Amino acid sequence: MMHLHAKWSVKGLSLPVFRTNALIVGSGAASLSCAVHLKRMGVDDLLIVTDNSKGGTSRNTGSDKQTYYRLSDASPIPDSPYSMVESYTRGGSVHGDIAFIEAQNSLRAFYNLVSLGVNFPSNRYGGYSGYKTDHDPSNRGISLGPYTSKEMVRVLHAEVEKWNIPMWDRCDVVKLLTDETHAMVGAVVLNKDEVHNEAHGLCVILAEHVVLGTGGPAGFYAASVYPRVHVGSIGLAMEIGAEAVNLTESQFGIASTKFRWNLSGSYQQVLPRYISTDRRGNNPVDFLVPYFNNWEELTNAVFLKGYQWPFDAAKVPDQGSSLIDLLVYHETQVKGRRVFLDFSSNIIGNPAWSSFNRQCIHPTALGYLDASKAWAGTPFERLKLLNPAAVELYAKHGIDLEHELLEIDVCAQHNNGGLYSDIWWESTNIKGLYPIGEVNGSHGVSRPGGSALNAGQVGALRAAQRIAGSKERPMLQADSLRNVVQADLEKLVDTVCRWTACTKQTTLQSVKHQLDEQMFSLQRRMSSYGGPIRRKELVEKALLEAKAQQHSFGKELSVPAEFLAKALRLRHMLIAQVWYLSAIDWYLGQGGGSRGSYLVVDSAGREAHPLASQYTIKEEKHQLREVMQVLYVDDEERLCHRFDRCRAVPSESFWFEQVWREYQAGQHLL
Repeated sequence: MMHLHAKWSVKGLSLPVFRTNALIVGSGAASLSCAVHLKRMGVDDLLIVTDNSKGGTSRNTGSDKQTYYRLSDASPIPDSPYSMVESYTRGGSVHGDIAFIEAQNSLRAFYNLVSLGVNFPSNRYGGYSGYKTDHDPSNRGISLGPYTSKEMVRVLHAEVEKWNIPMWDRCDVVKLLTDETHAMVGAVVLNKDEVHNEAHGLCVILAEHVVLGTGGPAGFYAASVYPRVHVGSIGLAMEIGAEAVNLTESQFGIASTKFRWNLSGSYQQVLPRYISTDRRGNNPVDFLVPYFNNWEELTNAVFLKGYQWPFDAAKVPDQGSSLIDLLVYHETQVKGRRVFLDFSSNIIGNPAWSSFNRQCIHPTALGYLDASKAWAGTPFERLKLLNPAAVELYAKHGIDLEHELLEIDVCAQHNNGGLYSDIWWESTNIKGLYPIGEVNGSHGVSRPGGSALNAGQVGALRAAQRIAGSKERPMLQADSLRNVVQADLEKLVDTVCRWTACTKQTTLQSVKHQLDEQMFSLQRRMSSYGGPIRRKELVEKALLEAKAQQHSFGKELSVPAEFLAKALRLRHMLIAQVWYLSAIDWYLGQGGGSRGSYLVVDSAGREAHPLASQYTIKEEKHQLREVMQVLYVDDEERLCHRFDRCRAVPSESFWFEQVWREYQAGQHLL
């Protein structure tokens, strides 16, 4: 139970003030894991604050076989942290020491989950066999099926309850607070159940350490597979000038839109039919067919979408699997049509080809289906044999894949960039701020599939170790702290009071419409100009529009209490949008080309396909793999950019006696 520390008067409002050592923001797998580790390490004074304990990406997302990535310890192929680092760093823009930490600690994090009750499948000898995932040569993937991260959250939440770790639900952090040295001192929290009280639900929580585990920018894109209950709040840290890194690097892929879910693995391997229609669902067209020369090319590309699910600019030419993503994007975002997967009927090819049959399928695809004993007459029947859980998943959400077309798009799925941190997951320029999980930008250009789950667990452990080993800053005990944060509190309270002052003539519906329009404008802009297809001149235009939207937002806004949290959240999203578009614009200005999960269009580039001549692919600038793109705020509060050279993988010998001495002296925490 948190006890009231004081009450501060700010612009006529009396704000309750609480105090804790460690404030954990968010209730996903990374945040909950950090709380558990802290408690085990003897840090009793901590608090979890969450917007929605049943929300978040960890609890509400997955795929046909959601992967957890860890060092392989049950494979005939020898593995090591140094080998695993090669998979992390192959795509570039990754610090070698951080990749090494994620590799070295992956088994510790994995077996912690096993000990808590995550029932990963093991063989009869007790080994946890794995499989190959994206950008992975060594069978490091393991899975529980569609809901791996959901099960992680379940057991971690149970452990939080077991330890009686306090959690404030339905509370938004609306402002991070720092002192004059740019160190964390706490946060302002909005209790959404108390917005009608005289303080509008606002309170202050003082804390030496703030763990930010609020996920990626989920609300950014119109075409998104992030769960609707998750928005993201990276703008909170950007507002206080926390350095960010690799914001250009997002991951996109084909997903369903009615029920948001990644359509990787089995959904593609059973060779569904792709069709597009007009906006009313009429005039169906098998739009992929003209871009392929024969059945083998077409079935190979569709099948490989299962293994090569994220859009990859390098896999577009020569009828590669990502040509499918490009064509889906063109249908939905350019032509304004709707695209569906049809599992009830087989692909209809070119009239000049033979009819669809076993003999016309690419040998790799047919061999896989036969080896899996999953050959049948239709994609739906094949999916029932290959992965019945994949069918049941949609049935649970009211979608009958046997009889219903599944609407899809190329959707934002993960941000490989995020906030910049050191080897302890502490912000590079804000002492006491620990971004963990997807909000941390540790992944580089092309992360192995499932590595995000490992990164969140390792980051949670590292942040907990640093916090538990830190000495308390005595300044947080001083009454003078109020004076340090007073200006920030007054600015926030002034905004809140101005928004809520004149709402008598405002209907809830009109405010909702106004805020939704602002959100839709942001989302359409990001999908059109910051999505998988990028053009320098259009990004420049989008950045100017984003700055104008941020500047004008809220100047004449009237917000009833019910929508105060939504308006404050949107305010941070607008800040973050400027940072992301600024990063993309600067990258393109440095000659950056197509890489990872986006294609940069340039008139001098390589043609994606003779029938898609408008998509000329600017080649990747390989020198940029050696650097990390950093965004920071200078002394004049201007948003600036720099390149940091990627640090190498540690080369120390780690002689045991020396490690032992350093550990006993506490030097390992430096």
